[in-house]
Amino acid sequence: MLTAVIIEDEKKFLSAFKAIIEKVCPHVKLLGDCGSVKEAKQLIADLKPDIVFLDIQLSDGNAFDLLRSLEIDFEKNAFNELRIIFTTAFNQFAIQAFRFSAVDYLLKPIIADELKEAVQKAEVLKNALGNPNQYRVLLENVSTPDSEKKICLSTLTEMRVCEVSDILRCESEHNYTTFYFVKDKPLMVSKTLKEYEDLLKEYGFERVHQSHLVNLKHVKSYIKKDSGFILMKDGSEIPISRRKKEQVLEILKKL
Repeated sequence: MLTAVIIEDEKKFLSAFKAIIEKVCPHVKLLGDCGSVKEAKQLIADLKPDIVFLDIQLSDGNAFDLLRSLEIDFEKNAFNELRIIFTTAFNQFAIQAFRFSAVDYLLKPIIADELKEAVQKAEVLKNALGNPNQYRVLLENVSTPDSEKKICLSTLTEMRVCEVSDILRCESEHNYTTFYFVKDKPLMVSKTLKEYEDLLKEYGFERVHQSHLVNLKHVKSYIKKDSGFILMKDGSEIPISRRKKEQVLEILKKL
């Protein structure tokens, strides 16, 4: 049995959300709810739930205000088993921040299968907050410029926090993606290159080949020999697909 609280100030949504949790996740026991940052901090401290369903916009602030107020408690390890699942209406900026920080979120209106999946992940990762990097990265990402964005990359053995500007390139291997960095050792994660293409394309990354996504800031030159390839600043040679060649050359001319 998992325990949970809901932090939500929309009464109509709250009622519907409770009903769907009871139907889809009968093993989740709802301990209470509230609709403000001030009440939420006290509710979490008193009830110590396994899961907090946290709305982004609250009556006296937002989820990020609550996270900042909880940071000291995270440091003291007071909420070591706490898992937050954010709930939000569509907001591209917020969604991008969640994805970069590898935190769980649900878009309103809530879809049953997505709720079930998020709760299952929370159950597996319930004890994974001894080091609350994800929430710290989330707070940093919502208040820093693009050049200072960080991303959480998760494997079976580690959660690595990386600066986006430090990523040289990404290379796909079936359903896995290997990240190559300027300052750190490579890291393979179990997500497809397409997922990271969607996430990083706004930050100067270009898919130049079916298997390669490069950070244009770290491109050294274009080499014309053979069928042509990109030379990265670390010396790696990245092929360009025929389909993408013209488009990539136009982009490189503007750098």
